[in-house]
Amino acid sequence: MACRVKVTIKRGGKTLEALALVNSGFETDTPDIAIPVNVAKELGLWPPASAVSTILDTGGGEVTNPYYTDAASLELVLSDRESRSVRVNIIVNPHIDEVVISDYVASELGIVLLDIKQGLWRLSDDPPNKVRHTPHQ
Repeated sequence: MACRVKVTIKRGGKTLEALALVNSGFETDTPDIAIPVNVAKELGLWPPASAVSTILDTGGGEVTNPYYTDAASLELVLSDRESRSVRVNIIVNPHIDEVVISDYVASELGIVLLDIKQGLWRLSDDPPNKVRHTPHQ
């Protein structure tokens, strides 16, 4: 398992709910998320029309992907409270099959990873004994 959270992505009049991988190795200086092509289609971002592109340095080498700045808002879906809303940049990556949250966005949402392998996490302002679990897919 890995640490995943349920999120809502809102872009224009479109809203999409998905499980998102919290990836501490996806290090960014801006609020970036990566999405697969099927999610990009649902959000009206595929095929790319006027996107700028960005080069990602991945384990398999460099790849060029469409990049949309300030493209959507993202929130955690929580059963016990409201979540912060974060404006995010979107990278469309045809080589992934799930939404991926960068370290920057995880920090903005207040996500604290407790046990990555078991998918345990909490929010930075949760009580210290609060443990949240990766939702079932």
